[in-house]
Amino acid sequence: MLRLEDPLPPQTMKDFLDCFYPDLLDEAESYCDILTELQNTLIELLPLSKKLFPSDIKQLDCVEAQANLMVYIYHYSLFSFADKAYTILNAQCTALAKALDANDEEKGVENLGKTLEALGNIPFDTLLDHSAVGLLRLDIFKEYLRERLDFNVIPVLKANGELRGNWSFRDITGAMVRNGLSYGQLLTDCINAPLPDSTTIGKVVDDETLLRIY
Repeated sequence: MLRLEDPLPPQTMKDFLDCFYPDLLDEAESYCDILTELQNTLIELLPLSKKLFPSDIKQLDCVEAQANLMVYIYHYSLFSFADKAYTILNAQCTALAKALDANDEEKGVENLGKTLEALGNIPFDTLLDHSAVGLLRLDIFKEYLRERLDFNVIPVLKANGELRGNWSFRDITGAMVRNGLSYGQLLTDCINAPLPDSTTIGKVVDDETLLRIY
């Protein structure tokens, strides 16, 4: 890439992206806005979907109760998927900014471009319209970002409230394949899981981090 002298050379990570790849930066920031909006909507929906799902494993004999539990798990999974997508975007934008500082950005441009293209193939505007088959669709969409992509969904707490572990998306779908929705531990952990109350999406890059000082 031919670089001309700039009267104000880029210094922060955001400066580098804005100077040399403004279109990629704009697109990445646009998806951060979309992911933030999705999470904020889910923060409102999750308490409502949690009220509807069963509190006892015996209630899962009812088809409606099964459907309500599936909706809750889907909503929680979507929130976590948005966080994972942001994490990938943030890491790739940061890597590209650092590569630009070192004049070695070709791979970084390719990686970020593929992620933005993948996000463009996900119908974010209709994700919440298909809750009944949401997990099946999300299982497909997540592969757009990365093959065999997995991410934590349901936190599992100790008796004292400390985090003991997580149900990942693949843990959940695997348990459903083996046991349907009749696995008591999954239901128990869904009941006890704290609901997210704030978005986890931040800036696409840390624009305060200096890469170059003149």
